Amino acid sequence: MTFRVTARSAELFSGLVAPRVEPGAESSGSEWMRFLRDRLRENHIDAHQVCTVYVPDPHGTVNAVVAVSVDAPGDVAVGDVFVSVPTGVFAVFTPTGALADPIEDVWAQVEECVMSGSIFRAYKEEVEVVTNTGEVELFISIVL
Repeated sequence: MTFRVTARSAELFSGLVAPRVEPGAESSGSEWMRFLRDRLRENHIDAHQVCTVYVPDPHGTVNAVVAVSVDAPGDVAVGDVFVSVPTGVFAVFTPTGALADPIEDVWAQVEECVMSGSIFRAYKEEVEVVTNTGEVELFISIVL
């Protein structure tokens, strides 16, 4: 389990919603999420990465927005939603190779870090980045 702590600037994303998901490897690796990522890649051919932004609401529900980064609300594609991830502090996880699936690997590291007390999740917006070449980075909002 390795991670680094970083500040991430505010960013705007445009994409498709997967309502009421449980953030983690199971939902991220599901057929539904893969379908949404493929759909985004079809609509945004020039995008080199697709992100899943986990957005909690005040009622404890988390919605996922499978999205690409955009510069302004006017860049949001017709039919897409947009979400703004505010500036924050994140623990960044990358695959260690402990598990064959890189998405499962990073989420397992998060679970281990939370259980050991190495990080304290803020349960704000969190961003999973998957590049077209299959590289994965997971940004977990934390409390310092």
